[in-house]
Amino acid sequence: MAGESRGRSYSRNPLHSFIPAKVKNILVVAVGMDGKVETSNQRNHWDKTYQSTSDFFGHEPSEFGMGAMRTFVANGAKKILELGCGQGRDAIHFLKHGMEVAAFDYSETCVNQLMERAKKMGLDKGLTASVSDLRKGIPLPDESVDACFSHMFFTMHLSEKELAFIFNECHRVLKHGGINIYSVRNVNDPHYRKGKHHGEDMWENPMGFVVHFFSLEKVQRLAVGYDLLYTKEFDDPSPPFTKKLYEVVLLKP
Repeated sequence: MAGESRGRSYSRNPLHSFIPAKVKNILVVAVGMDGKVETSNQRNHWDKTYQSTSDFFGHEPSEFGMGAMRTFVANGAKKILELGCGQGRDAIHFLKHGMEVAAFDYSETCVNQLMERAKKMGLDKGLTASVSDLRKGIPLPDESVDACFSHMFFTMHLSEKELAFIFNECHRVLKHGGINIYSVRNVNDPHYRKGKHHGEDMWENPMGFVVHFFSLEKVQRLAVGYDLLYTKEFDDPSPPFTKKLYEVVLLKP
């Protein structure tokens, strides 16, 4: 997906080479509960941020999302669940490639923006988008998707216990052989241990959002029930500042 970072790389091979050919048909992309200091206050913070601009992260798909798309196409995925879709830059990209997308986010504002944009582009028939608190579960049937995708959703203000529950939910809705592709800010990020501490490895960034930073050990702890196929560090230049992330690929055996 993203290019190799200067200092650390945990695999030299392209991501798609790790995904078994049997992974096909349905894909899950993650839409999120954008980080919360206190649930209602943080949600209001995100709503106001999205209300201020229709393209907070830009309209173009993320490099991470484009790389994931190539993996999905190579494996015949047809339906995607996105956790933490935001305003939908990656969801729209998946829809353009003929995927069906089920998208969830904590912010009503961005979900409405995504639905409106998809309708204007004639892509709304393939989209199901709704506001959801994923700490209460993913509203999909067991073994109903081929893959999960999320770009910085798991790095929101979620405790490790809440994270473990959501990873288990992803495992539940994935078919056997399904993949879970996600990115998270990591402990090498320049904002790690900066600002107000909110417990565990969570710190409030300069924009007022709480970020959960992952170590490789945390990635491994949260991979219970999965095969951990791939972990790589990369730089994400999306506004308003460059972030240091891990991209992770999990497989449900």
